[in-house]
Amino acid sequence: MFETALVALDLSPAEVPIAECLGDLRHWGVKKLVLTHFVRVGYAQGAGYGHESDLVAWLEKRATPLRAQGLEVEVHVRPAGSPADEILAVAAEVGADLVVIGSRSESRVTSLFLGSIARAVIQRTRLPVLLLWIEPTAEATAETCEAVCADTLRHVLLATDFSTHAAGAERAIAVLAVKAQRTTILHVMSQPILATMPHWPVMAEAALGAIAARAGAAGGPVETRTAEGEPAATIARLAADLDASLIVVGKHGQGWLESLVIGSTAAAVCETARRPVLMVPLAEA
Repeated sequence: MFETALVALDLSPAEVPIAECLGDLRHWGVKKLVLTHFVRVGYAQGAGYGHESDLVAWLEKRATPLRAQGLEVEVHVRPAGSPADEILAVAAEVGADLVVIGSRSESRVTSLFLGSIARAVIQRTRLPVLLLWIEPTAEATAETCEAVCADTLRHVLLATDFSTHAAGAERAIAVLAVKAQRTTILHVMSQPILATMPHWPVMAEAALGAIAARAGAAGGPVETRTAEGEPAATIARLAADLDASLIVVGKHGQGWLESLVIGSTAAAVCETARRPVLMVPLAEA
């Protein structure tokens, strides 16, 4: 399912830790990385305009240690009026089945600053998107950063609402659970559902059991959990309690964040979970 990953890098302090995270994707089955940088053109041209050769050299520097780990790596520098559209266009061109973007907080005391490009990619993508959480290393500064991405398959947490929109995430967990050290499948029950469907907890346990059986069929320990509360906040809280290394969610779902501004529960979860989030649209199920 995950063999070729498109990685969008910028010239911010986040690019170094993101690049350092990418070797971990070998454990997902990724064999090829496409490192990309997009130079904004148009009315407000980006700082890299006219310096494409320097940008290629910069990406090649990031590619060298990844190639030493056995990964095939391509580098692309492209002009882009709309970077989000260009990211998805290049992903289609190279046959990527995963898009990787960094998500970083403004400081240790603020929540996620999910940039406009990342938001647009999440909203428009038909590919899975891995949001890598990036933390500043000093209070109230983004001059240096570090990534929270070590050993992402140590404990994978799938959050599902059983809707058709979660089907892609459920299929992804069946692939990742084979390689994960531990997998937990979670369903969060909201108060409106419990009020109108008193037998829902029993039904949910049965549905979780079916997903766990599929995920664990090829090996690897899989457990299930239910919880009550607001989905995004509850997922983030349990991910922290369980020390999950990766959260997997679908792009939309009943009872989840319905805002089309960002188009995904993944962004809401990533804002508070402070750990990598894999968002899987239905189209790639």
